[in-house]
Amino acid sequence: MQRKSPTPSRRPGKAVRRSASALQKVGLAASIAGGIAVTLILTAVAAATWYFRPGTIDADLATRLAGERWYAVTFRHTPIGHYRSEAGRTDDGDFEFRGTLHFKLADDVDSRIEDRLVFDRRSPHRLLRAEHASTKGERRETRVVIADNKAEIVESGSSRTLDADSDLELGDYLAMERWLATEAPEPGDVHAARSVDFDSLSIATDRWRVLASHGGEFEVAKEARAAAAAPGATRVRMGNDLAPLRMDSGDLVSLHRVEDEASARIWEQTPPLFASARHRVEVDQPIRNPQALKRLVVALDGKDGRAIDWAGAPGTGTLSAEADPMRPATSAELDAASAVTVNYPADARAVHDLASRAVGELENAREKANALTFFVHHHLRYRDTAGGRTVFDTIRDRSGDCTEFADLYTTLARATGLPARTVIGLAYLSDSQAFALHAWNEVAIEGAWRGVDPTWGETRIGATHFPLPSDGALTAIAQLPDLRFRVVETEY
Repeated sequence: MQRKSPTPSRRPGKAVRRSASALQKVGLAASIAGGIAVTLILTAVAAATWYFRPGTIDADLATRLAGERWYAVTFRHTPIGHYRSEAGRTDDGDFEFRGTLHFKLADDVDSRIEDRLVFDRRSPHRLLRAEHASTKGERRETRVVIADNKAEIVESGSSRTLDADSDLELGDYLAMERWLATEAPEPGDVHAARSVDFDSLSIATDRWRVLASHGGEFEVAKEARAAAAAPGATRVRMGNDLAPLRMDSGDLVSLHRVEDEASARIWEQTPPLFASARHRVEVDQPIRNPQALKRLVVALDGKDGRAIDWAGAPGTGTLSAEADPMRPATSAELDAASAVTVNYPADARAVHDLASRAVGELENAREKANALTFFVHHHLRYRDTAGGRTVFDTIRDRSGDCTEFADLYTTLARATGLPARTVIGLAYLSDSQAFALHAWNEVAIEGAWRGVDPTWGETRIGATHFPLPSDGALTAIAQLPDLRFRVVETEY
């Protein structure tokens, strides 16, 4: 099948930029920005003046936690950003909590994520307003404001209003701190905390398990990944002041408290993490006629020649892929892949209009999935972009790179009733005999996930697409410069 040119696979130098964008949308969103959201749940540190002594337990706890905290953000001990947490009172005396994450992964574009929550000064201290803004460079890309069960979303100069859940109280927000302060839980005990999910515009509930306690300090982890060594586990060590001392998201990304702003901003004196063009994986031999492959098995060799597993542990790791793979989709996966979110605005008028053009009167799921693949492939012009862009940017400019192709497909598919999601992985580059970071899609058809690649106009994924592991994407990407693939088996 003829491919649109240029494609990401033919421009390996741009894989570095795509790795940064992919991390922001997949690995980084879960491990840094998502991790910072966890920290916002677990800390209520403040920098402003409290106007009067509150009269409720939760307000008293917020007063106890007053102060400002600076954190350094590192990736495998490499500084990549900083985080500032502060809180206080608004001019009206309401409780206010702020968090700002500032980081850089590649190129010259800084990224900033800012969150702000305001709770009523009067008991039961209901959430009055929640704000989220993301900025790259000097340009603000997305702003979300939630109030009174409505959300205003401003992207690319346009605004829309959606229903949102704002049923949150100060006691929910400080549930973890109150639990640790008043009940002195022991290892193994579990407690729940609630927070605002700005992507799904809902209130999320996380369950946390105590891993250890000593001298008034506690280490807690998400219940689903409570084992300290579990890949992707989020662990937080809380100090005697009930503010986090350190947070680890997986084995790579860490956030630890430092003394002052200068210490937190040390990352600005170091090169970007993905400044190297080596973030691709070479193969020991050319893969003949890759589009005809039915099955491919490769071994992962480390820089020293030792075989390693994809998740990073020593072993005899291999990867295998089949052409047009199918696997059952769980009900939870289908629900998540059908959701209208800020990143995938499937209910927007512009999205529906475009989706209608793409599928017309088609009703068969497979036919709709194929029509959407060809539509996105021909509707957009491939163009390297410096950092993530919104779906509305892509619709307006009719251009983007593989991530924008895939995200537009995900959004259009959901608008037509097809559960779909964006996948980040490695795809084979015939011209350079290597695998590079690439984005494509999975769409649910008759209860099974099927792969499509709108960037390359492929309605069936070949055996040279390897998705990154969902629980170890950051680990896998960090390994890429030191990895080599060795072909073990090919089947045509």
